[in-house]
Amino acid sequence: MNRRSQYQLALAACLGMAGCASGTPPAGTVRIVAVERVYGDLARQLAPGADVEITTLLNSPSADPHAYEPTARDADAIAGADVVIENGLGYDAFADKLIAASPRAGRAVLVAGALGGHHVGDNPHVWYEMRTLARVIDALSVELAGRLPGRRAAVIVRREALVAWTRRLSTALAAMGRRHAGTSVAITEPVFDYVLNAARLTIATPRSFSHAIEDGDDPAPQDVDTMRALLAGRHVTAFVYNSQTVEPSTRRLLEVAGAARVPVVPVTETLPAALTTQAWIGGEVDALDRDL
Repeated sequence: MNRRSQYQLALAACLGMAGCASGTPPAGTVRIVAVERVYGDLARQLAPGADVEITTLLNSPSADPHAYEPTARDADAIAGADVVIENGLGYDAFADKLIAASPRAGRAVLVAGALGGHHVGDNPHVWYEMRTLARVIDALSVELAGRLPGRRAAVIVRREALVAWTRRLSTALAAMGRRHAGTSVAITEPVFDYVLNAARLTIATPRSFSHAIEDGDDPAPQDVDTMRALLAGRHVTAFVYNSQTVEPSTRRLLEVAGAARVPVVPVTETLPAALTTQAWIGGEVDALDRDL
């Protein structure tokens, strides 16, 4: 039985008020370490109160996991964690090293990419996939309810609200797909691709261009020419760009899009300050829908 199936069975037990199969509840505070801000936010929304302590390692909205150098404080947080939530898929590999360096009996490690059924090599930006978010929410709910049995009912209520949101957004994306299936869009890098695919939009950007930008490399001149032609000729309906990674090539393309009056949809790779996950992703989806 895979990890996702185990959590589904444990969740069914929790929802049926028959107990939660996450092991012996530890005494005192449950310590959760989230590597990325989005998972820390979900943990805060699920946590039933002062019995849970949440630490987010990449807590700055501008933190880049690809270049992040963990600190001694990060290592200490992981060493003392009861639950760790990481993205996986090679996105935050430094966290795996910290976990391996500090074995802890009873620690649960929730890997978002694996819970979503993904493997290394898949697009790692899985927080933009509602199926994966729902499974992360379920897995964390099981851990919290099992470790805090007296707060189980509160955890379940919070879990139901979050999962209901993922379902509503999935429904909205499906409706967008019925209205705009096949509509071509351009991107700077594949941050928002799970949303674009769910809305059945066609990504016209050459993969070699978007992956070069994602990897911090200079895109090939022919790919830049292709992008300029897509935008200047209005062969795409919208231009989706990661506003946290704007370098010379993409800056010039933003100018081309502006001159051609192609709507620009900014997205971010990390949860912005003062926003919830729902407001962040929902706001970007609404902006995309308005510009199609």
